[in-house]
Amino acid sequence: MKTYMCIGAGPGIGLATARRFAREGYRIVLVSRSAADNDRLREMLGNDIADVRFESADATDPAQLGALLERYADTGIDVIHYNAAAMRYDPSGALVGAPIDAQGSAEITSDIAVNVATPLATLAKVLPSMEARGTGTILLTGGGFAVEPSADFLTLSVGKAALRTAAQALFEPLKQRGVHIATVRVSTLVASDPGHPAKIADEFWALHAQPPEAWTWEAIYPRA
Repeated sequence: MKTYMCIGAGPGIGLATARRFAREGYRIVLVSRSAADNDRLREMLGNDIADVRFESADATDPAQLGALLERYADTGIDVIHYNAAAMRYDPSGALVGAPIDAQGSAEITSDIAVNVATPLATLAKVLPSMEARGTGTILLTGGGFAVEPSADFLTLSVGKAALRTAAQALFEPLKQRGVHIATVRVSTLVASDPGHPAKIADEFWALHAQPPEAWTWEAIYPRA
């Protein structure tokens, strides 16, 4: 059985994409920040996924996540999905901006760790085993801020631009080694429509399911 791992699993895109891969027969590994977060995910999932494992790792700490990935080195991860991002919400669930001059250095460093350093460290950790097997898929949750950055969401904009750059830069060399890297550029507020997560999950599955001769490195949601 093949394994799909989501780093930064949450109630939106993370769970929806996990459900999508589970329907295709994948073993699911959901990685969130804490045991409490995992308990919430477990409750939300109920019995929806028969074969699911919950792991805890803080995306602000690349070393901690690296140690987790090493535990799966022998069994292998067929699809890894980096879905974590440093974002802030008000009590109503609305996305809140964080202008750079309103953030302290520790907060900026933490944001960049989650949005840039940890996903790149994750790639460095999983690529050797995927390349050795000659197969694997790396999925990245991108965003519209990658191409239309916002001063009020600067660290998030920088992060999404970094992920898009990584996917574009690595696509051709990894393709030669049998590894597919791709991103879905999510250019809408996911919470604005309860139907968005499942549709975005379909985009991730469609990227993964592409035959090698038709591989692409980016999908855009919603489609024009």
